[in-house]
Amino acid sequence: MNKFKSFMGKLKKNILWYIVVWLVLVILLVAPVTYTRTQAGIQGISLLEGMTLNFADNFLKFPITKVLEEPYVNDFIKGVEYFSVVYLIIMCYAIYKTLPKSAYDSIEHGSSDWCAPGEQYKILSKKNGLILAKDNYLPIDKTGNINVLIVGRFWFW
Repeated sequence: MNKFKSFMGKLKKNILWYIVVWLVLVILLVAPVTYTRTQAGIQGISLLEGMTLNFADNFLKFPITKVLEEPYVNDFIKGVEYFSVVYLIIMCYAIYKTLPKSAYDSIEHGSSDWCAPGEQYKILSKKNGLILAKDNYLPIDKTGNINVLIVGRFWFW
């Protein structure tokens, strides 16, 4: 359940970026390719020849308005459909790979967040002793084993 909540949080946070990237790729990639492909069919030349001769010119002209005209619109819609399916598969895989691998992925290693709230105060003090972290002090007058391993970084401000 925790993985699903994390997944939904990341998806909601990044959905606008996924849509913007999809739209930019449709305009910059799918439109020129489908326009060039349809032009090659109209001119009666092979697809490879049409791509080598006309793709650079069509890419620089941004044919997004031209692909919405009559002879090009059907190929453009098919191209967007195919591209959308491939893009959706790639985005689902990318989101899957960013899912946390365990419940502790978003928690700093060695943090007191790994214990139940207040559990660290069985060993540590909340108010006095040697400072370990915010609201975590190592008591000086404690008897027994008070060995503590501190892993982290130094803050000077």
